[in-house]
Amino acid sequence: MKILNIFPLTLAQDTIILDEIEKKKLIEEIKSMKGLNHISKESNYAWTGDTKGHEFLFSNNLFKNLASKISQSIIKYLSLLEINTNLLDIYYQRSWATLTENKQSINFHTHSQSNISFAYYLLKPEDSGGIIFRSNDLQNEVAKNIFTNSKLEKSLITKPNAYNSDKSVFDLKEDSIIIFPSKTPHATTPNNSGSLRISISGDITLMLKDSSGFEHLMPNFTSWTKF
Repeated sequence: MKILNIFPLTLAQDTIILDEIEKKKLIEEIKSMKGLNHISKESNYAWTGDTKGHEFLFSNNLFKNLASKISQSIIKYLSLLEINTNLLDIYYQRSWATLTENKQSINFHTHSQSNISFAYYLLKPEDSGGIIFRSNDLQNEVAKNIFTNSKLEKSLITKPNAYNSDKSVFDLKEDSIIIFPSKTPHATTPNNSGSLRISISGDITLMLKDSSGFEHLMPNFTSWTKF
């Protein structure tokens, strides 16, 4: 039997290598934002700079080189989707660091205010957790709720696989970046390494340079009227 997969959700994984001296400076800068000098479990949830007053990380000159490298990966992702970037102005709307200590994680959420999001792993020890993506619209679910865990336990579904699962986990290596549509629900698995994990995330907004004749993509803010 030939399997035909249609209507994909496409994520992009890339590698961004930084000089070790530069990487060390970025790590120390991020630690200083939280005042973190050692591992000390304060809660079950990771520290996220976007909710702690550090949501514009790429405005810091130390991160300009990394932002430039990430921009190249974003352009490649848009090209993969055959989006004509010549018609767009592309903005880092927000950018922030996440510090995940031992046993900490992040619950499922979306970034509904932007178009594209990413996570770059600046410091990622072994067993420090992966990123999970979830689908709310299961195209293969031939009857409502038959792909739930309860149906697996009752043997209606004999085993989970790529065709019947609503979740996919990616345990990426240090220096990896993953890029995805911001509307995609995502979370992280717990950090079981006993060491600190640091990732850098960001939200990207796409704006038309000229919105004449277009309806759905955001018109450029330079034409907006403030009140």
